[in-house]
Amino acid sequence: MVQRRNPIPTVDIIIELKLPDGRIGIILIERKNPPFGWAIPGGFVEYGETLEQAAIREAREETGLKVELIHQLHTYSDPNRDPRFHTISTVFIARASGQPKAGDDAKNIRVVSQEEINFPLAFDHRQILEDYFLWRQKNPVSLETSEQKNFINNNQEAQSPEGSLAELCRVWSLAEAEVIKSFLGTNGITCLLKGQIVHSIYPFTMDGLGETIILVLEKDLKKASELLKEYSLPKTQK
Repeated sequence: MVQRRNPIPTVDIIIELKLPDGRIGIILIERKNPPFGWAIPGGFVEYGETLEQAAIREAREETGLKVELIHQLHTYSDPNRDPRFHTISTVFIARASGQPKAGDDAKNIRVVSQEEINFPLAFDHRQILEDYFLWRQKNPVSLETSEQKNFINNNQEAQSPEGSLAELCRVWSLAEAEVIKSFLGTNGITCLLKGQIVHSIYPFTMDGLGETIILVLEKDLKKASELLKEYSLPKTQK
């Protein structure tokens, strides 16, 4: 009986993040293992996983972020796309928020715009990104997550005062706002970030040019304020 050799299924995830200047960037990782170089996050599909489950898992393992898959771009099957063996990769487009951190398989990580990708990429990821940017030209980006949409819709539909939004705090750093948002989210509080530009200059700085406002539902304001105090305490003790 002839033993069959089949291509190995993999996934790659183009993760969109909002850059401090308002542009849209994507996450690239620098590979720790051969083949070396910068690449889109991704990896092998495990037995018992769907492609979607594998994409979400690989994104978390390599970037530390929880992603929301928004589109399946294309499947790439050139036998020479991976110098180690024949792989078939299904590419997903995803969105996320927060600060990415390089996982165990990554030497480094960065968020870059299209104009900044002027260096070699591993595998066939240059072609994948060219296809992605062409697709994005026809499908303008919206980084509003389904969680935010539901939050806004629920607030708009609310008839009582406790359904309205309240300002929790203002910070001068978008990164700090994202950390607070993540912290509150792990404690069951959903919040929105609203950028307020004073002199149309971004990123925000400490010299009075702008700020990020963190909003929560009024009914959650007291609990969110208490949580924020707990968050602020270890920072002041450093």
